[in-house]
Amino acid sequence: MLDYLVLAGATLAMAGALEVSGDLIAATATLAGLVLVFIGATSTSYEGYPAEMRDRALRKRFRRRAWFGFTGFALSVVAAFLALVGKWFHQEWSAFTAAALFIIALIWVIVAAYLSVRDIR
Repeated sequence: MLDYLVLAGATLAMAGALEVSGDLIAATATLAGLVLVFIGATSTSYEGYPAEMRDRALRKRFRRRAWFGFTGFALSVVAAFLALVGKWFHQEWSAFTAAALFIIALIWVIVAAYLSVRDIR
């Protein structure tokens, strides 16, 4: 179903949530893969420290990063699932919720990247 938007006298066709749910599946799955790479890099960075330097403060910092990344991963996977449900069963609410979760996950991942860059000393 196409919705129409009149903007400055011009009529623009906008696709509904169901029409873009296939794109959402691809985008959310890609974002989830990117976050898995981030979590892997975080884990590898922590393991790169010598055992005698891995104190509680360092472990806490890396664990916080990993859990923050995992939350972004979980949001992306749930959004992909909801987009798939919306496309398969023609459920507009599910596709719309997937789009909203994708935007939240995208913002979450941007914040995670910013926090990781900020922590570099």
